Amino acid sequence: MEPIAYLAMEIKQRELDSRVLIAAHLLKAGVAVVIGQQWALFANAKVLPPGVILFKTVNHIQAGLMAKCRSAGHLVAATDEEVLVCIEDRCFLEVFSPTAAENCDLFFAQSEFHREVVERAFPPLRGRTQTVGNARVDFLSSMRRESFAGEIQKITDAHAPYILFNTNYGQLNSIWNDSNHVVAIAAKAGLVNVDDPASVEEYKAKWNWEQQNRDEMMKLLQSAIEEFPDKNIVLRPHPGEIADFWEDAVGGIERVRIIPRSNPHPWILGAELVVHTSCTTGLEAALMGKPVVNLAPVPHPTFGFVTDRVNPTFKTWQEAASAMKEFLTFGAGPLAEEQKQRAEVLGGHFAMDDTEAGEKIARGLAALLQDYGARFPVTEQPPLRGGAFRCLPRTDTVKDKFFLEAAELRERLQAALIKMEANIQVKVIAIDDSLFMLMPAV
Repeated sequence: MEPIAYLAMEIKQRELDSRVLIAAHLLKAGVAVVIGQQWALFANAKVLPPGVILFKTVNHIQAGLMAKCRSAGHLVAATDEEVLVCIEDRCFLEVFSPTAAENCDLFFAQSEFHREVVERAFPPLRGRTQTVGNARVDFLSSMRRESFAGEIQKITDAHAPYILFNTNYGQLNSIWNDSNHVVAIAAKAGLVNVDDPASVEEYKAKWNWEQQNRDEMMKLLQSAIEEFPDKNIVLRPHPGEIADFWEDAVGGIERVRIIPRSNPHPWILGAELVVHTSCTTGLEAALMGKPVVNLAPVPHPTFGFVTDRVNPTFKTWQEAASAMKEFLTFGAGPLAEEQKQRAEVLGGHFAMDDTEAGEKIARGLAALLQDYGARFPVTEQPPLRGGAFRCLPRTDTVKDKFFLEAAELRERLQAALIKMEANIQVKVIAIDDSLFMLMPAV
């Protein structure tokens, strides 16, 4: 096994910060890293040097790729970044593929409860699951938030004061622009079994839940535009949504700014108020101490979310609008209240201590490599095996999901290393469009 770790990504705005942090810790330990877009990485699994590949989730689609990579001689590790807001067993396990469990050498859980749920459901992962927290949450700490200072200043200079609306309607308003294609992807991921009438009905209920959320959000959005003429409205669509839908709906209004494909964290930190419908951004805002409105007109058909416990939650747009007005006018009401219960829920939701999740994940990956014979520090670029690397053409839709240039990667990596007080030089070697090898300079 070579001393190399692969950090594959699909959506830049959601994943890059945390993966760069993990990469920095691996480089500090003397491990080479390949980081960037997942498509070329997975397509070349057989020729890339055998190492450990970190997957971001464990659904049926990823499970097939895990089996492919493992058969190509790689070790497989995984987090599950789709369960940040889960608080129930069924939510944690909804799309956790048994094939993923069988092909995972190491799984990183976000809490002790998460670990217990996974190990109870998948005995093969007992003893191969570590509780680490979640690397996406690392950047929400007061220490890490400093890295957004420059971006926050640019945002507030251009847009403040503003209310941030985060939308999450990736099925109704999918970038694939075809409901049949959306259902096909959901079936591949394990969200619906099209041959099981009960599963199809449940999936329809989830689709209807999303529709009801969007309908109510549209009313609240229109109310905010009219009620707060002294505030800008910034609307941040989910990465899986078509921004044109929102441009057509409200883009012609002067005070409304639509910001697709954006990192949520600086926008949350610069906002006077954050609005969402049972979205991960509500959890992130709560962790950063920002005032939040969670608009939840109907319960999710199968499970609840932590956002219902840590955000002021309203069933109707009128109730939410009233709370927003009370807060923005008088600094009072449910959005201004400090609730001890919320802090207690957050404290138990992630494994957060003095060591960041990114560092724990890097340690776990390095230890796994060592267990299989890899030796650090790496002194030369691990060679390809059995053929040449095949560069892949990528569609505009896929490029829109993930595009990264070497200069940006160097800048982000250098900032992470400085924060860690790691005085090391790193070689950045382009492998393909938006895919790079990082080598500690010796």
